Amino acid sequence: MRVLTAAQMRAVEERAVDTGLDYLRLMENAGSACARFIAEQAQINAESGTAVTVVCGKGKNGGDGFVIARKLFDKGAQVSVVLAMGQPAAADAQEMYTRMAALPVDVVRYDTQRELALEKLRTAQVLVDAVFGIGFYGEPNAQIAQLLEAMSASPALKIAVDMPSGVNCDVSLAPRYAFHADYTAAISTLKPAHVLYPAAALSGRVSVVRIGIPDSCYTDEEGMLFSIERESVRACFTPRAPVSNKGDYGRLLSVCGSRNMPGAAVLAATGAVAMGVGLVTAAFPEGAYAAIASKLTEPLLLPLYANREGTFAQAALPQLCSALEKASAVLIGCGLGANEDTAYLVRELLTTASCPVILDADGINIAAMHIDMLKQAKAPLILTPHPGEMARLCGCTVAEIQADRAGAARRFAREYGVTLVLKGANTVIADGRSASLLVNRTGNPGMAKGGSGDLLAGMLASLTAQGMEPLQAAAAAVYLHGLAGDAAAQRYSMCGMTPTLMAQELPLLLKDFAG
Repeated sequence: MRVLTAAQMRAVEERAVDTGLDYLRLMENAGSACARFIAEQAQINAESGTAVTVVCGKGKNGGDGFVIARKLFDKGAQVSVVLAMGQPAAADAQEMYTRMAALPVDVVRYDTQRELALEKLRTAQVLVDAVFGIGFYGEPNAQIAQLLEAMSASPALKIAVDMPSGVNCDVSLAPRYAFHADYTAAISTLKPAHVLYPAAALSGRVSVVRIGIPDSCYTDEEGMLFSIERESVRACFTPRAPVSNKGDYGRLLSVCGSRNMPGAAVLAATGAVAMGVGLVTAAFPEGAYAAIASKLTEPLLLPLYANREGTFAQAALPQLCSALEKASAVLIGCGLGANEDTAYLVRELLTTASCPVILDADGINIAAMHIDMLKQAKAPLILTPHPGEMARLCGCTVAEIQADRAGAARRFAREYGVTLVLKGANTVIADGRSASLLVNRTGNPGMAKGGSGDLLAGMLASLTAQGMEPLQAAAAAVYLHGLAGDAAAQRYSMCGMTPTLMAQELPLLLKDFAG
């Protein structure tokens, strides 16, 4: 699904007007669609008599609010309107105000009737935020900031129209004064602040409401942001041929694990097997054999020379290279450990591999210390850093990465020509070869546990080994990883779920995607 900036959305509306729609009709459609969404969420009907307060600004978002007030009144709600900044200024909004004013709807001005306006916020069962829309930038004045804070403090069900007021729709910042919504009705399409944290947290649950703009008015642009959706993930998979064998579905070499971190190798291999790769060869230091072999049944086991630290020794290289010749993808780094021996192996494997390489965890940490090795790779390269690893790759702080996750991912992917999976809440995926930028909305905080990233790395490597293009494989793996997390949280709880339990959800989830 497209995620449009304010400028891109205005261009869509202009093209819609060129097709014969006018701005007044678009406002009527937007308000009507939002009113239906609000009525559904709040279960508003003629019998409920729900007390609804709609807070309207003086621009087009306020105009949408006047339509919402009129439509909810028609549905049986007890509607009050708070004018946040006095009478509307936009011509379309003025017309919608006139239409609403013909109804017995209470209208209160915040600037001259402050206490009554605040009382409307406190006593509302449903509070609708239509103060600022996608055109907001900068900061509101102190009076409006106080109003937004009072709106957020209301005990009502809080619903934002298109964008929580106080949020710049094009960036991921979350100002302290901005409205905190339980739900947001995103008009026509998602916007960046709906999907990029920390701003996304202010929107609550986001649903897109359609307002009658023809599909032909939407165009794709280079570097546009897209949300990963179920149908696009399903399209990544192809049916399996009736006559086939394991060699038809790829061979993955997993170079993971160490004496102190055997579980990383287990989870990576488990994720790979669950995603359908034909054969996994799990290479690991021989000192971890007992811990790893006892947990893996499907993969081939390749215990190799270890050093005193319990990680791979440099002497493991010949056997790794031999296994690499048969692989259709190689995963490097989960639980690997970072030292002189493993750094040597990572560099040699990167420069030797002719198949796609997935670099995770300590593989990334090693690359961050020897960043030039990324440009020496001959084959497609996929990196899966968490924010701390990304900060090491970029030579900056975690706070700087988190302040602009999309920008950081895009810049790094372009500079090094890699596919970059920046993990975290709403994982961002950038592709250096196509300028594409994807964001994932599945998953939950219960996934913030050791081993979750190892599982994802194995899943991604599995799909890559089966022949998916790196960007497709990354999108599908991240989406399904989050979906498995959501399923595990529902079955067990966010607190009690584990990466192992997430892995157990994958075979059932795949029924809806891969058959």
